[in-house]
Amino acid sequence: MTDAFGLYCAACGFTAWLGAVDRPQHCPKCGHDRLFAHPELFDLHLAHIDCDAFYASVEKADNPDLKDKPVIVGGGQRGVVSAACYLARKFGVRSAMPAWQARKNCPGGVFIKPRMSRYVEVSRAIRSRMLSLTPMVEPLSIDEAFLDLSGTEELHGAPPAILLSRFQAEIKRDLGITVSVGLSYNKSLAKMASDQDKPDGFFVLGRGEAKNWLADKPVSILFGVGKSALARLEAAGISTCAQLADMPLGQAKSCLGKSAERLQELAVGHDPRAINPQSEAKSISSETTFDSDIADRAVLEAILEKQCAQVSTRMKKADLQARTVTLKLKRHNHKLLTRSVSLSQPTNKAHLMFEAARRLLQAETGPQKFYRLLGVGMDGFGAEHTASLFLEMLEDEGKKDRLEEAIDDLSARFGGASLKSGRQFQYEHKRKDNSSRADKKSDRPKK
Repeated sequence: MTDAFGLYCAACGFTAWLGAVDRPQHCPKCGHDRLFAHPELFDLHLAHIDCDAFYASVEKADNPDLKDKPVIVGGGQRGVVSAACYLARKFGVRSAMPAWQARKNCPGGVFIKPRMSRYVEVSRAIRSRMLSLTPMVEPLSIDEAFLDLSGTEELHGAPPAILLSRFQAEIKRDLGITVSVGLSYNKSLAKMASDQDKPDGFFVLGRGEAKNWLADKPVSILFGVGKSALARLEAAGISTCAQLADMPLGQAKSCLGKSAERLQELAVGHDPRAINPQSEAKSISSETTFDSDIADRAVLEAILEKQCAQVSTRMKKADLQARTVTLKLKRHNHKLLTRSVSLSQPTNKAHLMFEAARRLLQAETGPQKFYRLLGVGMDGFGAEHTASLFLEMLEDEGKKDRLEEAIDDLSARFGGASLKSGRQFQYEHKRKDNSSRADKKSDRPKK
């Protein structure tokens, strides 16, 4: 049977319909292999865009010397990997992998401390270009988003597939990073598609093929199937999407609970969810894994104060305020503790975050309470009033607000390290003294 393929060549811009038995692999005009060919290419309008190894890609774009090196963002001595470029992934390095394992797998890797402010800056530039295509943009995270380009063809003079291909090329040319595009007719399939041809991929899934394409895929490809659900499905002999779709509803509910019907629909390519352009970040946070465990409350407070300032800066740049302050602690035995408190009013002020988080921290510190990780986060953006802050609002809050505004101004003009609180100065001074003593000790001749 002969299909009519919609063609678009990203290299020369050639556009046509072509009747053929098999999908053409090269452009009929210029011979390039950057050819998008699909029977529904010009009919689909919902896309998922995912930046490829985002943090590592930004680092490579900013430093061309890293182009052909395995770049690993994050880690430290005892932390975890935040991102790994595709060269590093060939050595088995993955996000969330312990740093020691990443160093073992990739001894030649270039480890880089994350630069969140830079990643946010690049993310905003990409988001701005998305919004120039359509207002229907639903961010999922700093490096991915859904786009609904329905009705944009007349405005831009080209169907969504061509607009997305041009967008992909512009991001690569202007920002030096690659993005992968998944184009389909619903969110679930678009997200799956964007993961099929990484990096710098463009993958299309149409209505006519979705059910058959999904049939032999593992159930784990569906969003919302956790490890425990997978284990129950495996015990029931269910491993593919086709098997899940054909499963009696009662049996599916025993494995998947109230999400059974929704997942069975996703397994055959049905997903009625619309793009939500009002979707916002669920939380903004900062955390630090220490080189050695810390029990000293003063040291922990100094680190916490700096983290609150970092979170505050990111929220102010994004024009966000939030109510809920969450403290995250990881014990020396890797046991994770989280403690939260809700403020009476939303804020993005660092000193208010710090006062709340500091009270939470004080309840969890003591001489024998050693921690390997500390973090603070803000969430509840725009949420309704749900609880009152158990802390009394300080009488000099207005003075602290004005002081913080002055600090923000100086930081913007002279850099984030231009000012330090006495607490942070004492902590850094103590750390340098300890490091100096350790160096002197190591220089002593051994007996």
